[in-house]
Amino acid sequence: ENMEGGKKCGQLISPGRAKVWTEKSPKHHHYDWQKQQQQQQRNRKVPVVYYLCRNRLMEHPHFMEVPLSSPDGLLLRDVTERLNALRGRGIATKYSWSCKRSYNSSYVWHDLGEDDLILPVHDNEYVLKGSELIGEPEPISYS
Repeated sequence: ENMEGGKKCGQLISPGRAKVWTEKSPKHHHYDWQKQQQQQQRNRKVPVVYYLCRNRLMEHPHFMEVPLSSPDGLLLRDVTERLNALRGRGIATKYSWSCKRSYNSSYVWHDLGEDDLILPVHDNEYVLKGSELIGEPEPISYS
């Protein structure tokens, strides 16, 4: 017993309450945060509206959600892989791709390569156009 005549400290405490709380180190918190960010990035999808141009006519718009492979944003490769998965392997290679971009007070189509980063038109709005590739041009003969 202590001087006040009560029980010794700890005798009335339940086992669950006797646990000691320990903080994880700040380094561990940063690692958890990075892991969570990477997981969110892997699961992150962006909405993409795309048009296909065939025989020089633009078809009605299509919509799909595209998972991001890069922390930098949407790459053309992400779009073509998703398109191939949805519409058949190789479909994306039948088109040259461009994205809609604001320019001065209007819009332009910005031609894209497979590893290019696609810039949104507004906030998180991506608009692309696939122009049907025509057969290889005839070589020019200088005779």
